[in-house]
Amino acid sequence: MTQLSKRERVDAALKGDPVDRVPVSAWRHFLAEETKPQTLADVSLAHMQQFDWDWLKVNPRATYYAEAWGNRYDFNTYDAVLPALIDGPLNSPADLDKIQEISPTGGVFAEHLELVKLIKAGIGDAHFLQTVFSPLSVLAFLVARADTYKIDDVLKAQYDGLRQYIRENPQGVHQALKNIATTLGKYAAAAVDTGASGIFFAIVKLAREGVLTEAEFEEFGKPYDLQVLAQVQGAAFNMLHICGPYAYFNAVTEYPVHALNWATLGQHNPTLAEASHQTDKALVGGVDELGTLQTGTPEQVITEATAAINALHGRHLLLTPGCGTNVDVPDANLHALRHAADLAVQPN
Repeated sequence: MTQLSKRERVDAALKGDPVDRVPVSAWRHFLAEETKPQTLADVSLAHMQQFDWDWLKVNPRATYYAEAWGNRYDFNTYDAVLPALIDGPLNSPADLDKIQEISPTGGVFAEHLELVKLIKAGIGDAHFLQTVFSPLSVLAFLVARADTYKIDDVLKAQYDGLRQYIRENPQGVHQALKNIATTLGKYAAAAVDTGASGIFFAIVKLAREGVLTEAEFEEFGKPYDLQVLAQVQGAAFNMLHICGPYAYFNAVTEYPVHALNWATLGQHNPTLAEASHQTDKALVGGVDELGTLQTGTPEQVITEATAAINALHGRHLLLTPGCGTNVDVPDANLHALRHAADLAVQPN
């Protein structure tokens, strides 16, 4: 068939229409560049060009939503992708009334709308998505008070903190989440108005076994997710990312988005083939960012990517990792991921 542009290819895949090849992308953090809009825009666009991705998932610093509500971080001290926390507004469940609606276009939000503007100016006609964390994910950053800045300790503090706050002040949690969701919805809409194709809506390792129960997620997660997503229903391309192993996949299959991204391999989640029977959304994933893409050979990446493409017969699929790649993922493996899309035989 006729060669499609990057935007046309993604649009066709989202609809389940034939494509000249499966669209492909991957994303990562850029720690040295992520504190300034211009440097992050430049490195993000360079990464897209280097690997010839079909669309760009903007990867801002992981803490920027928590910063919006008052968390302060030391950007000279990181563990993995998280800078060390200095302080923040929440120290007990009684502090939740400090989490109010804030300006969706001021402070750190203004910084990231400038990032969207800069990327829009440099990306041409291709789609790009601004990352928006779910309200519950933002609250998890705000409640975490770890003894160290090490990422495993921070994540444990997020989970323990959320459970404590829900147990001791459920009404305060609901009100805080409503205020966060109202602000995030307006910010997401502003990002689309500024030029983003839509949002990459990330539920960060919370909608899964061992963190919250399904009932807790249904009460404290889902309503506020839907509140945010309602504000960007006119966008061209919205993607949901449900992060982590043992995800509550069935809880999100009907979210009003164009596509679903999750870890399809090695994390006790549905495979691409299984998910295709559970939702009519476009599916995004297929390659293991923790295993094959990080430690395998380029040939193994191509084999895994080809299997993903074949599982869906090249339709309704955007080929990606299941989450962001590590910052030291081998370039050769990213090139192999992109090359796999060219090698796969497409249906007539």
